[in-house]
Amino acid sequence: MSLKQRIKLYLRNPFVFGASIGILVVLFNISIASLAEGSFEKGYEVFLTNGIFVYLIPLAVSVQMGLFRYHRNITTGNVAGTEKMGMAGSATSSLTMVACCLHHVSDLLPSIGLILAASSFLIQYKDTIIIIGLLANVAGSIYIARAIIKDRIIIANLEKSVS
Repeated sequence: MSLKQRIKLYLRNPFVFGASIGILVVLFNISIASLAEGSFEKGYEVFLTNGIFVYLIPLAVSVQMGLFRYHRNITTGNVAGTEKMGMAGSATSSLTMVACCLHHVSDLLPSIGLILAASSFLIQYKDTIIIIGLLANVAGSIYIARAIIKDRIIIANLEKSVS
């Protein structure tokens, strides 16, 4: 078995998949903050100054993606709804973290009025924007969990009728 096949098999585990995505969210957010601040150290410091959100957003994305992977593992048919919810929740969380750090870009580009206006809005409503992103992840996780429950009932009924 090649390394690529082993990694693919390993990522079929919902816990590994969810944790991997959560780690990617953290790295993405630190990268955005680092680009905005001009150095990795300052970016990491900015990332950590966001308090509890630093932990909640990657955790929410990890849970949602773990549920998505689990649902994907138990179904072989159409899972387009859970894919859309998974992507929407992850994208929303990533965008909220970008929005959270976007006001630091104004330090690098003070001549652009739009960024300055957006940054003052984002600074003022940063927590609200992040909470909206978290709520989107929770809604996505609930949607996927309901789909899992529904599909497990269908699978159990099919197994009973076959045996």
